[in-house]
Amino acid sequence: MAGRLKWRSLAALTLLLVFCRGAESSPGSPLRVLVPVADVPLPGRAVRFDYQDLDLARKHLFIAHMNDASVVVVSTVDGKLVKVLGNISTPRGVVVADSAQRVFVTSSPAELVIIDSDSLNEVGRVETGHGPDGVAWDPVHETVGVSDQADGALSLIASAGKGRRRQVALGRETGNVVFDAGRGSFWITVVANSGPDLLCSVDPVAATIVAKIPLPGCAGAHGLRLPPDGKSALVACEGNSKVARVGLEGSHALSLAASGADPDVLAIDAGLGWLYVAAESGDVRIFDLGKPGLVTLSREHPGNGSHTVAVDPATHHVFFPLAAGPHGAPVLRIMRPAAVKP
Repeated sequence: MAGRLKWRSLAALTLLLVFCRGAESSPGSPLRVLVPVADVPLPGRAVRFDYQDLDLARKHLFIAHMNDASVVVVSTVDGKLVKVLGNISTPRGVVVADSAQRVFVTSSPAELVIIDSDSLNEVGRVETGHGPDGVAWDPVHETVGVSDQADGALSLIASAGKGRRRQVALGRETGNVVFDAGRGSFWITVVANSGPDLLCSVDPVAATIVAKIPLPGCAGAHGLRLPPDGKSALVACEGNSKVARVGLEGSHALSLAASGADPDVLAIDAGLGWLYVAAESGDVRIFDLGKPGLVTLSREHPGNGSHTVAVDPATHHVFFPLAAGPHGAPVLRIMRPAAVKP
């Protein structure tokens, strides 16, 4: 209870800060709640990064350096380099599987790369569908879910990536995928063959579609996250620069709000109840998940091309890998809410 009260107080303080800054700003000017912590140099070429995931136990952040054929591992304490895992063609999705001591990375044209999270050595590669994108881990059934974007399907790979692969056809294109522990199923964003885009639920054991939730008004459903309470899902609509919040129960109530241009990666700070929506334009919107629908808390611009974001729930530090920092080389831009003490 004490922990919850602490972060509620912090959230309230930050909201007050936002209000005060907004009152001082000219009409229509963006509100800002993030402040810089550090810019840490990253290795490799000044080319596109993609998804990230955190190993909270080891304090590691895994960053897919998509167009540099590598995964960069840095410390979440100070952002300093731990290791570069090379020879991974077009790495995109990355997920830390704590219970299996593995990290799974999708790699084009059709591979899942398996990394040991202790040694940080590659331990194997297995086949996926075409154009793998997002990836999620089901610790209950020890199944890896891979979004086969080009196939419009979800691959289910048993035995922590070493077992049988089954593919579930879903639509024209798929985006990100997450595991819903409360329901024991995967959720995945789908660009449908016809009609509105979809949010689909897939049973990892039966390899069958459990539910299809239409997302009218959301074009190019891609990024995906579930709030801690599991009652809704958050979807980045890259085709029309929107973010959607859809109920997973009852009538599937749907809310839409503007994002930056071409939204991509989402991240949630569960302690503060904040949703971060990063966009290709470099604009990041922050939403207050404690309120119904989608209430914008802040609009930020961490840097050009900051379309990928990750959040450390322990420190509330927010990570933005930038292909080209102030001096033209890759940097990891670390920020924090202004109300969070350094």
